[in-house]
Amino acid sequence: MSDIDLVPEKIRSLWPPVILMLLSAAFTAWAQRYGDTPRLMPTLAGVATTVLALLDLLSRFDNRLGAGLRLALGADFRNREMTHDPAVAREAGQIGWMVACVVAMLVIGILPAIPLFITLYMRFWGRQPWIPSLIAAFVVLGFVSVVFEVLLDYTLYRGVLFDPKGFHAW
Repeated sequence: MSDIDLVPEKIRSLWPPVILMLLSAAFTAWAQRYGDTPRLMPTLAGVATTVLALLDLLSRFDNRLGAGLRLALGADFRNREMTHDPAVAREAGQIGWMVACVVAMLVIGILPAIPLFITLYMRFWGRQPWIPSLIAAFVVLGFVSVVFEVLLDYTLYRGVLFDPKGFHAW
Protein backbone atom coordinates (compact mmCIF):
# COMPACT_ATOMS: atom_id res chain seq x y z
CA MET A 1 0.00 0.00 0.00
CA SER A 2 1.48 3.36 -1.05
CA ASP A 3 1.31 6.55 1.00
CA ILE A 4 -1.24 8.02 -1.40
CA ASP A 5 -3.62 5.15 -0.61
CA LEU A 6 -3.89 6.52 2.94
CA VAL A 7 -5.61 9.64 1.56
CA PRO A 8 -9.41 9.28 1.29
CA GLU A 9 -10.70 8.44 -2.19
CA LYS A 10 -12.97 11.50 -2.10
CA ILE A 11 -9.89 13.72 -1.87
CA ARG A 12 -7.77 12.02 -4.55
CA SER A 13 -10.63 11.38 -6.98
CA LEU A 14 -9.86 11.99 -10.64
CA TRP A 15 -13.28 13.52 -11.30
CA PRO A 16 -12.71 17.12 -10.13
CA PRO A 17 -9.80 17.85 -12.50
CA VAL A 18 -11.47 15.94 -15.36
CA ILE A 19 -14.72 17.88 -14.97
CA LEU A 20 -12.81 21.16 -14.61
CA MET A 21 -10.82 20.42 -17.78
CA LEU A 22 -14.01 19.67 -19.71
CA LEU A 23 -15.73 22.82 -18.46
CA SER A 24 -12.73 25.05 -19.15
CA ALA A 25 -12.25 23.54 -22.61
CA ALA A 26 -15.94 24.17 -23.36
CA PHE A 27 -15.61 27.72 -21.99
CA THR A 28 -12.59 28.31 -24.22
CA ALA A 29 -14.41 26.96 -27.28
CA TRP A 30 -17.48 29.07 -26.48
CA ALA A 31 -15.30 32.20 -26.14
CA GLN A 32 -14.15 31.79 -29.73
CA ARG A 33 -17.58 33.00 -30.87
CA TYR A 34 -16.57 36.51 -29.78
CA GLY A 35 -14.51 38.95 -31.80
CA ASP A 36 -10.73 38.97 -31.75
CA THR A 37 -10.31 41.28 -28.76
CA PRO A 38 -13.26 40.22 -26.53
CA ARG A 39 -12.27 36.57 -26.67
CA LEU A 40 -8.69 37.12 -25.47
CA MET A 41 -9.37 37.15 -21.72
CA PRO A 42 -11.81 34.21 -21.62
CA THR A 43 -9.44 32.24 -23.85
CA LEU A 44 -6.50 32.99 -21.59
CA ALA A 45 -8.49 32.03 -18.49
CA GLY A 46 -9.84 28.86 -20.11
CA VAL A 47 -6.47 27.66 -21.41
CA ALA A 48 -4.73 28.42 -18.11
CA THR A 49 -7.44 26.57 -16.18
CA THR A 50 -7.19 23.60 -18.54
CA VAL A 51 -3.40 23.41 -18.09
CA LEU A 52 -3.65 23.67 -14.30
CA ALA A 53 -6.42 21.04 -14.20
CA LEU A 54 -4.26 18.74 -16.35
CA LEU A 55 -1.35 19.14 -13.92
CA ASP A 56 -3.76 18.44 -11.05
CA LEU A 57 -5.01 15.31 -12.81
CA LEU A 58 -1.52 14.01 -13.52
CA SER A 59 -0.41 14.68 -9.94
CA ARG A 60 -3.15 12.36 -8.67
CA PHE A 61 -1.62 9.25 -10.25
CA ASP A 62 0.56 6.99 -8.12
CA ASN A 63 3.51 6.81 -10.53
CA ARG A 64 6.80 8.62 -11.07
CA LEU A 65 5.19 11.49 -12.97
CA GLY A 66 2.53 11.97 -10.29
CA ALA A 67 5.11 11.81 -7.51
CA GLY A 68 7.33 14.31 -9.34
CA LEU A 69 4.46 16.74 -9.85
CA ARG A 70 3.37 16.43 -6.22
CA LEU A 71 6.91 17.17 -5.11
CA ALA A 72 7.54 20.01 -7.60
CA LEU A 73 4.16 21.73 -7.29
CA GLY A 74 3.37 21.06 -3.64
CA ALA A 75 0.28 19.08 -4.57
CA ASP A 76 0.85 16.31 -2.04
CA PHE A 77 -2.46 15.07 -0.62
CA ARG A 78 -0.72 13.70 2.48
CA ASN A 79 0.02 17.27 3.58
CA ARG A 80 -3.37 18.84 2.94
CA GLU A 81 -4.05 22.51 3.63
CA MET A 82 -7.60 21.70 4.69
CA THR A 83 -7.43 18.79 7.10
CA HIS A 84 -11.17 18.21 7.29
CA ASP A 85 -13.69 17.14 4.68
CA PRO A 86 -16.38 19.83 4.39
CA ALA A 87 -19.99 18.73 4.53
CA VAL A 88 -21.81 18.52 1.23
CA ALA A 89 -24.21 21.22 2.44
CA ARG A 90 -21.26 23.61 2.95
CA GLU A 91 -19.93 22.86 -0.52
CA ALA A 92 -23.41 23.36 -2.00
CA GLY A 93 -23.62 26.64 -0.10
CA GLN A 94 -20.36 27.82 -1.69
CA ILE A 95 -21.69 26.95 -5.13
CA GLY A 96 -24.93 28.78 -4.29
CA TRP A 97 -22.99 31.95 -3.43
CA MET A 98 -21.13 31.79 -6.75
CA VAL A 99 -24.35 31.26 -8.70
CA ALA A 100 -25.95 34.17 -6.83
CA CYS A 101 -22.99 36.38 -7.75
CA VAL A 102 -23.28 35.50 -11.45
CA VAL A 103 -27.05 36.08 -11.36
CA ALA A 104 -26.50 39.46 -9.68
CA MET A 105 -23.99 40.41 -12.38
CA LEU A 106 -26.47 39.38 -15.06
CA VAL A 107 -29.38 41.28 -13.52
CA ILE A 108 -27.84 44.44 -12.00
CA GLY A 109 -24.42 44.53 -13.65
CA ILE A 110 -20.85 43.87 -12.64
CA LEU A 111 -20.11 47.05 -10.70
CA PRO A 112 -23.11 46.92 -8.33
CA ALA A 113 -22.76 43.14 -7.93
CA ILE A 114 -19.15 43.32 -6.72
CA PRO A 115 -19.72 45.19 -3.44
CA LEU A 116 -23.07 43.48 -2.91
CA PHE A 117 -21.56 40.00 -3.22
CA ILE A 118 -18.41 40.71 -1.21
CA THR A 119 -20.29 42.41 1.62
CA LEU A 120 -22.99 39.76 1.93
CA TYR A 121 -20.59 36.85 1.50
CA MET A 122 -18.15 38.12 4.11
CA ARG A 123 -20.89 39.12 6.54
CA PHE A 124 -23.19 36.11 6.35
CA TRP A 125 -21.03 33.23 5.08
CA GLY A 126 -17.74 34.34 6.59
CA ARG A 127 -19.34 35.82 9.72
CA GLN A 128 -17.19 38.94 9.54
CA PRO A 129 -18.27 42.28 11.01
CA TRP A 130 -20.04 44.79 8.77
CA ILE A 131 -17.23 47.38 8.66
CA PRO A 132 -14.44 45.09 7.36
CA SER A 133 -16.93 43.54 4.92
CA LEU A 134 -17.87 46.94 3.54
CA ILE A 135 -14.26 48.13 3.41
CA ALA A 136 -13.18 45.03 1.47
CA ALA A 137 -16.14 45.38 -0.89
CA PHE A 138 -15.46 49.00 -1.73
CA VAL A 139 -11.69 48.55 -2.06
CA VAL A 140 -12.29 45.82 -4.65
CA LEU A 141 -14.97 47.93 -6.35
CA GLY A 142 -12.56 50.86 -6.53
CA PHE A 143 -9.80 48.69 -7.96
CA VAL A 144 -12.05 47.13 -10.61
CA SER A 145 -13.56 50.51 -11.52
CA VAL A 146 -10.18 52.22 -11.87
CA VAL A 147 -8.57 49.39 -13.84
CA PHE A 148 -11.42 48.66 -16.25
CA GLU A 149 -13.55 51.78 -16.48
CA VAL A 150 -10.77 54.39 -16.18
CA LEU A 151 -7.39 52.97 -17.20
CA LEU A 152 -8.60 50.52 -19.85
CA ASP A 153 -11.61 52.67 -20.83
CA TYR A 154 -13.68 49.48 -20.91
CA THR A 155 -17.35 49.75 -19.99
CA LEU A 156 -18.27 46.79 -17.82
CA TYR A 157 -21.62 45.07 -18.33
CA ARG A 158 -24.43 47.13 -16.79
CA GLY A 159 -26.96 44.34 -16.25
CA VAL A 160 -30.29 43.43 -17.77
CA LEU A 161 -32.04 46.08 -15.70
CA PHE A 162 -29.72 48.95 -16.65
CA ASP A 163 -28.50 48.12 -20.16
CA PRO A 164 -30.88 49.00 -23.03
CA LYS A 165 -29.75 45.84 -24.86
CA GLY A 166 -30.82 43.65 -21.93
CA PHE A 167 -29.71 40.03 -22.27
CA HIS A 168 -28.14 40.70 -25.67
CA ALA A 169 -25.41 42.78 -24.01
CA TRP A 170 -24.38 39.78 -21.89
